[in-house]
Amino acid sequence: MAAENIEILNQARESFVRKRRAMAEQMIPAGAAAQRFAPAFADLQNAIEALDRAIADEEKLPEGYATKEPETARPDLPNGGDATPSNVVDVDFDPS
Repeated sequence: MAAENIEILNQARESFVRKRRAMAEQMIPAGAAAQRFAPAFADLQNAIEALDRAIADEEKLPEGYATKEPETARPDLPNGGDATPSNVVDVDFDPS
């Protein structure tokens, strides 16, 4: 399972590297609005570095770590949290 999680993170990293390279090519021509791209470029680089840290963390974790959600009641949720919890996070990486 750890290898699968690392592979997923590596695929995400590769995707961000491709986006970074494409953006860098757009910044090359004379008169290109490099300043316009700078914040998004920095965000991409930060995401790549965060993925590097996540990969390093996954490599250190013992087999089976955090493979399932804990079976605890959630008093802050309706019905004590009987609904199936979701690990989906809404993140928008699109700089436009």
